[in-house]
Amino acid sequence: MPLYKYSALTQEGSIVKGEGEFENLQELYASLQREGLTLINYSVKKTLSLPFLRGRVKRRELAEFLHQLSFLIKSGIPLITALDDLEKEIKNPLLRSEVRKIKNALTRGETLREAFEKTKLFPPVVLSLIQIGEESGTLDKTTEEASQHLYRIDEIISQTKRALIYPIFVLLAMFGALSFWIFYVLPKLLQTFKEMGVKLPLPTLILMKVVNFFLSIKFYLPIGIVFLIVAIVFLNKHPKTQIFFEKLLLKMPIFGRIRRLNFLAFFFEHFALLLSAGIDLLRLLKLMKESFHRLYHKKIVENIENSILSGESLAFALKKENIFRPLDIRMVSVGEATGRLEEQMKMLSNFYYTEVQNLVDTLTKILEPAVLAIAGLIFLIIIIALIGPIYELISQMGKAS
Repeated sequence: MPLYKYSALTQEGSIVKGEGEFENLQELYASLQREGLTLINYSVKKTLSLPFLRGRVKRRELAEFLHQLSFLIKSGIPLITALDDLEKEIKNPLLRSEVRKIKNALTRGETLREAFEKTKLFPPVVLSLIQIGEESGTLDKTTEEASQHLYRIDEIISQTKRALIYPIFVLLAMFGALSFWIFYVLPKLLQTFKEMGVKLPLPTLILMKVVNFFLSIKFYLPIGIVFLIVAIVFLNKHPKTQIFFEKLLLKMPIFGRIRRLNFLAFFFEHFALLLSAGIDLLRLLKLMKESFHRLYHKKIVENIENSILSGESLAFALKKENIFRPLDIRMVSVGEATGRLEEQMKMLSNFYYTEVQNLVDTLTKILEPAVLAIAGLIFLIIIIALIGPIYELISQMGKAS
């Protein structure tokens, strides 16, 4: 899209300068006219549109934008005027540019859903809420619901990352400390004992063999680690192995629980939101499938969709997927039987949102003493293996004196 640099005359007679991306000169003129400006002159510069140069808009920034838009619409401010006001307040240049595009698209007669969709910033769930609000005249309500949805999703993702980062950081710290001892400290100590002819007990001999083994593979170890990382990334990204890798992660003791709760929190949050917006079940599942990025999660939603198309109940469709718990199936079954499915889905959404929060708190409390105990045990074994030779060395020095 071309970048226009322009000079314009205000109603007071002063000249202002600015720039922005517009489809054509008519869009620039219409935009300035809305602001009470008269175009004096302009120049056009083609912008290089590369994805990695566009910058990034955080999910929380989108949530704040929708919350503010909802507030302005609820206050009775016209939509384009509200977007004008928000554009001036937004600090992120990419989001500011996209809001300007939304505004320009609306002046061309496009729907708000179409304008939002062109930005490629908003997930399908949000776009559907925007469309429902526009068609039903409840845009202030649906934009606020979309805002709160993005806030909750951002919080779930942040908490999940914190839960995953903590054990990874601890393991890396332990690995670094142990590597320092094995490759730098212990070889020098053990070599000193050997040169001085100290009689080595069995624990020290075992430690020496372990150290010598790691020293013999120290050039291959980095290659092996790099290969392992590449293999994990490949399995995680490649379409043919991603589902297998995700199932494997779900079986792991800590990571499996984190990923399962993360999916369930996402699933019921999306389901509850779309159901409360009045979207029918099949359309709801299609939107959910578009919202998930991992193939395994898409496959789960697709299986549920196919089961419902074949005439099965939602509870029975969930029961066929191993990732859902009996609690989930029971609550969905009760919701279907009593006509309170929306209420049950909201309860499950809140339940798993809280579960993720509790998991983060619990994980830090459990892992900290566990890691200290493991690290203490490893270094206790090393110390025991070193005490014998040190005692023997001190004894020899005492006899010599």
